[in-house]
Amino acid sequence: MTMKEGIRVLLADPHEASRRSLLAQFERMESIWLTEVCVTYAVVARRVEEIRPEVTIVVADEDQGEANRLIRTLVENNPEASILVATHSTDTRVIVNLVKSGASEIVTLPSSNESLFKAIKCLSSNEESLIPALLPATSTQVQAPPIGGDRVSKTIVVTGASGEVGCTSLAVNLATTLAKAPGRDVVIADFELMFGAVDTLLDVVPENTLLEIVKSVDRLDSTLLKRMLCRHASGLYVLPRPHELIDAARLSPESLPGALKLLQSTFSAVVLDTSKSLQTSDFVAFDAADVILVVMQLDLSSVKNTARLLNCLRDFEGLSERVQIVANRVGSLRNSVTIARAEECFKLPITWQIPNATKTFHTARDRGVPIDVLAPRCEAQRVIARMANTLVPALATAEPKPQRGFFRDRFQRQG
Repeated sequence: MTMKEGIRVLLADPHEASRRSLLAQFERMESIWLTEVCVTYAVVARRVEEIRPEVTIVVADEDQGEANRLIRTLVENNPEASILVATHSTDTRVIVNLVKSGASEIVTLPSSNESLFKAIKCLSSNEESLIPALLPATSTQVQAPPIGGDRVSKTIVVTGASGEVGCTSLAVNLATTLAKAPGRDVVIADFELMFGAVDTLLDVVPENTLLEIVKSVDRLDSTLLKRMLCRHASGLYVLPRPHELIDAARLSPESLPGALKLLQSTFSAVVLDTSKSLQTSDFVAFDAADVILVVMQLDLSSVKNTARLLNCLRDFEGLSERVQIVANRVGSLRNSVTIARAEECFKLPITWQIPNATKTFHTARDRGVPIDVLAPRCEAQRVIARMANTLVPALATAEPKPQRGFFRDRFQRQG
């Protein structure tokens, strides 16, 4: 007697009706060898260890919590396991949780014989993931068009040589301004892993953080990524730092480039708010950047520290060429260094000057809204709008009409 040939599959489905339906489908698939059928989740992990099927199919409808725990156990026992999850649910949260648990592929039931077989064959032969094609469609899926040439994304990093110079406020308001361009998708990611405040400034409480994206990056496509992210009222997608400090410490720098590439392939523009202490994660962001906005203030301490930061960036090939210096809070009574003196110290021009609007920014921060909600015509927002239109021309947004007056053109991009 010869051993039956075909793709060795183990089916786990406690629900009798769906189990019978799937068994009937498998009977019509000559290339599938159904080695075992488990009618309870409790025995699946042990039987998978004993049988070693090429593909394990878990139907997750009977008890979604138990199904997720089973999937995590199977992945822990064998990180290379091929796990096909089947479900009748089209709820985004359910699907996202299944992927986060470790599902290799997902099919929505009822599934045609062709789709089911294609998913099994894909897993057994390590072909390209089918998750994008098998996820339920939504009317909000938008494919970001290219932004000039072959580039499909523009990555803008906001950094500074010290805290309290307005880096996060600039990053948030630049990102929301970009996001208001119709038909395009923009994301802000908080790379201040320990004490980031992007979610606070936007008054959002995202369920998923950078940690969840890093852990699931190999199983995510653009559509599913967007479903995992929180979306602000401005249209901006928000990816915050990990909720817990211990989780931030567990994020290895080697895991970040993959997450960044996924963001870049999904969004028209990616804005990254970094730490101000030159962590390894900051250099990962710098390396991915098209533009590095170095934010400073016109006081002696900020100018000195910014000069040190610029000298550091010059030591890394290609980074200094991407730098644009942003002087924030220009006109404040605390300014003690002139623009000309700062540029002489930096050996670089100051590209952008944002006028002092401390009260507006503080009020916006306290309310968790962008400044254009409070003061859309303020000079600071006009500069940020010009910055957005210049850095990412394809995302050009209408600027507020300039107000007449002596100072209307005082703060603008320096040529």
